[in-house]
Amino acid sequence: MKKYFLFVISILPLLLFGQTNINIYFDNQQDSVFFLHQYRGSKTAVVDTAYLKKGKIQFKNKTKFPEGIYVLTTGNDFPLTEILIGKDQRFSFIINDLDYQNPIKVRGSKETGNYVKMMAQLGHDGVDLNQFKVKKEDAFINLVINSMQQHDFEHYWDGFALDDKRILTYPLIDRKLEAYFNSLPVEADIINAEIDKVIAKTGDCDDVRDYLIWYFYKKYYSPDYAVLDDIYIHLVEDYFMKYEMGNVSERVLNMMADRANSLKNLKIGAKIPEIGNVYSIKNEYVVVFFYDKDCHKCMKEGKVLEEIQSRHHDMTIFPVEINSTGIENLLFLYDIQTTPTIYVLDNQKKIIAKRITAADVEQYLNMD
Repeated sequence: MKKYFLFVISILPLLLFGQTNINIYFDNQQDSVFFLHQYRGSKTAVVDTAYLKKGKIQFKNKTKFPEGIYVLTTGNDFPLTEILIGKDQRFSFIINDLDYQNPIKVRGSKETGNYVKMMAQLGHDGVDLNQFKVKKEDAFINLVINSMQQHDFEHYWDGFALDDKRILTYPLIDRKLEAYFNSLPVEADIINAEIDKVIAKTGDCDDVRDYLIWYFYKKYYSPDYAVLDDIYIHLVEDYFMKYEMGNVSERVLNMMADRANSLKNLKIGAKIPEIGNVYSIKNEYVVVFFYDKDCHKCMKEGKVLEEIQSRHHDMTIFPVEINSTGIENLLFLYDIQTTPTIYVLDNQKKIIAKRITAADVEQYLNMD
């Protein structure tokens, strides 16, 4: 009995300090319910709820929150402030005023306090972010500060810990990805090579790897430029088909693979898969116009095409009503994601443009 009592006493500090106990004090706050949101990239999800009692709300759990940047919101999801939650999760967050003229005070967590001070200084010139680091090298705030350092294009990803899943817990990753990949030339080979380099930096961190794969998949699912369709094919064949990703079912994987195969037959310069009697049309250009009879935008685009045709007699409009053609797998075969969908073909029925507006058709006519 005595040994058991001593054992309980010995582990009691571990049990206490393993808990989360975050107390947030407010002045002049009328709302009664508050939500704590966790970032995953630029999106957030609610992870806890608390109620205001005598000017204080408390987030108290037996297990720790994952380290990251969190957002405190009111009951109607109005964001109040960001809170860095690191290893020390027993602290007080005192908000006298949400204006930084009346700074927030933090007691019990050096990391959280330094983050508040850093955010208050970000608008000033010449601020050395390194002054807000803490001694423990792997502290989350140090990772945040390293990731915020500015580098030239060649060293753009230096200091950005893509092999640490904590990098997903604030929006900077999405902003950096967007800025970097939007600055690249519109060439699929170049973009694919950069995608490979960035994903390789995740090492054994599957969380970040999978996040990046999905990020690129969504970004290049239907790119502004048809010449970038090879990126989708690359992502499906070299990532989704090769890695086990827990959030991809076999059905979804098969759909991705089918679309990738379809896009291979619809590349710029490829002959369009035969549809109706399109191959019998003898003219310099054929505009295949996939439309829905109940689609208002289709009617407007159709009129624009007719106006262009009146000026270009070397162009034939080939309308295809998607619900009455009797062709199996029409939407799949021609990768029709929305209506209208327009393809411009040359006299060999090779695709010279696709997924463009009717107004853009004219620029592809009589091109040498």
